[in-house]
Amino acid sequence: MAVWALTPLDLTDPNWEASSHHGPVVVRAPNEQEARAVAAQAFDVKTGFRPGQGVLFPPWTRAALVRAERVDDPRFATEGPAEILEPSL
Repeated sequence: MAVWALTPLDLTDPNWEASSHHGPVVVRAPNEQEARAVAAQAFDVKTGFRPGQGVLFPPWTRAALVRAERVDDPRFATEGPAEILEPSL
């Protein structure tokens, strides 16, 4: 599997209220889409609907809010299941 670095881009976006984590994440996954899905499963949170404010969407699957880059870092094993490698959960 590949190792992916997911990096938040715009923490001022209100959609970050729908995430319990706002920092970089390292994920082992077969592809970018799965890496984003793993992060979303770990960090997405429900938010209340505020009239006049619109609906908030969790950020981890959105390229405009999170950059995804494949990384080659010996600290992170490529063997194993798709999972969050950093931060520790």
